[in-house]
Amino acid sequence: MKIQLFIILTLLIVSSAFAGGPRKVAKSNRSLWPYAINSPSEFDFASKMEMLVFARVLDEYEHITIEDSIRSKLGVQKIDVESMKAWRENMKKILLANFSVLRQTTPHDFMKMSAPRGWADVIAASMKVKENIPTNLRPWFANACDFYDGYIYEQLRLAALFPRITSEILTLSNTEIIGSEYSDKQFLLTFDDGPTVVGGNTDKLLATLGQHGVNGLFFVLGDMLAARVKKTSIEKTRAFFGAMALGSHGKVHQPHPRYEQWEQSLAFTDQLLDSVIGNNSLQKYFRPPYGQRNDKMVAFLKTRQTQVMLWNIDSQDWNATITAKEVADRVTTLMLLWRRGIILFHDIHPKANAALPTIWNGFKDAGIHWIDAKKI
Repeated sequence: MKIQLFIILTLLIVSSAFAGGPRKVAKSNRSLWPYAINSPSEFDFASKMEMLVFARVLDEYEHITIEDSIRSKLGVQKIDVESMKAWRENMKKILLANFSVLRQTTPHDFMKMSAPRGWADVIAASMKVKENIPTNLRPWFANACDFYDGYIYEQLRLAALFPRITSEILTLSNTEIIGSEYSDKQFLLTFDDGPTVVGGNTDKLLATLGQHGVNGLFFVLGDMLAARVKKTSIEKTRAFFGAMALGSHGKVHQPHPRYEQWEQSLAFTDQLLDSVIGNNSLQKYFRPPYGQRNDKMVAFLKTRQTQVMLWNIDSQDWNATITAKEVADRVTTLMLLWRRGIILFHDIHPKANAALPTIWNGFKDAGIHWIDAKKI
């Protein structure tokens, strides 16, 4: 018990430092959106508006061209301009594809538009939002501009650090999974850093997932899983996770590129997972702590038939400055923006358990498909 509490406290203290974390977390306020999002047409309208505001703010960032100004804005002294450019181009491609799948409309959709032929069309449409936005959407618009200013700052900061400090922002190999590969409105729930002690947050989360008929992929730490097995048994741990899928997060929560024992960390956790899962035919996944990995590690994992799984929607639920409601609002907004993806939560913290029912209820009948983690 004391060992697990120490590990959790350590994760809280070092997460921001190792991840190159931003000064503040971007927060969205969904209560300012005056319409429901629980139908395909309402989902598409809300999605279109989020994408247009994102594009507008991204365009403002693109006008910061002097490297000294970029360093000052992002708080990063040594920036990688090519990685930042690669991230921006990736986002443009994703948004253009997202606009092309919009099919539904609503009576209050004031931004009727055809599928854009290029990024210039997106920017032209985004500039019309402020001019034409109705009164009841102005509070949302102001909040959305603030949110995307913070969110794009978060993402560009990670890109500026890449590949000196790797993260989920870009892939190192085409075998890595990030979430944008999925079909429209398909989302996978993932949870890191557990499991907790018996009766802890992991248990509560699994109960909530079971009640809603949804599963997820749990990236466990070898030390945490070993402690759970020691307290119960292999058989009880296997039964406990039941309908959930398990992946490796390494033995310890260290950035593995600078961890001398990274091979042992992966091997230890793999062996333990094989014992718990009891089915070696399933695809194996590894999520590097903080998303940090290198080419040598990716090649090593390939020899073990293991894929790196990253994420494209970060709930920030580990962060002490964000509430469970704000986690739900942030994830909801990013789901509307990206329209598909892998969502990162942490089962050692209570916010995912509190936020998920709000997210599920908000998207009820919107046509969202929660991916079965055991069938990927």
